Amino acid sequence: MYKYVIFDLDGTLADTLEDLANAMNYALRVEELDTHPTDAYRNMVGSGLINFIKKASKQDSSDIILSVKKHFEEYYGEHFKDTTCEYDGAGKMLEHLKERGIATAVLSNKPDAFVCDILSSLYPDIVFEAAWGKKEEFPVKPDPESLFAIMKEIGAEKKSTVYVGDSNIDVFTAKNGGIDFIGCSWGFRGEQELREAGAELVAHSISELEKLIIGE
Repeated sequence: MYKYVIFDLDGTLADTLEDLANAMNYALRVEELDTHPTDAYRNMVGSGLINFIKKASKQDSSDIILSVKKHFEEYYGEHFKDTTCEYDGAGKMLEHLKERGIATAVLSNKPDAFVCDILSSLYPDIVFEAAWGKKEEFPVKPDPESLFAIMKEIGAEKKSTVYVGDSNIDVFTAKNGGIDFIGCSWGFRGEQELREAGAELVAHSISELEKLIIGE
């Protein structure tokens, strides 16, 4: 059984895809750029907002990227909980982990300002040891610097910690940090990407994820 579990957010604990897509499409329309269907954004998110904008806009101009960022943040700030929801059973799983004395935290590449608001909305009764989005002082995942910092904050040791996520970025984050990893096949990217990135353990349901965490 792990003593510490650090979760990714988007595609792992929260289905945020539609709200992200709507905000990005709004920002692209303002700049008179081509928009995308919601499902296309599955392969664009996860590497931080600037990389998300570059993929969605297909632009290299820093001025355009910053302008899209401004419009995205304005729209997302008002609509980031319109359709965002938990994955079925995630709340119960978090409760069960707490009952077993397992500490939980969240480490996401999503802008930091949104992470706690989403968690408090979806999981109001769950107290996370720490919940971080992208902080200015750390590079985006899969660089392990933010992982090391959040582990230090919550007192987690590598051998007793697992990182849980839905993309190759999350696999590489765990590998770079020297800790175990469990993939979530229900997320934005799917099992194939996780396996190709080197994930040995992939859960296909929330209940299976809970069993893998507690060692059953």
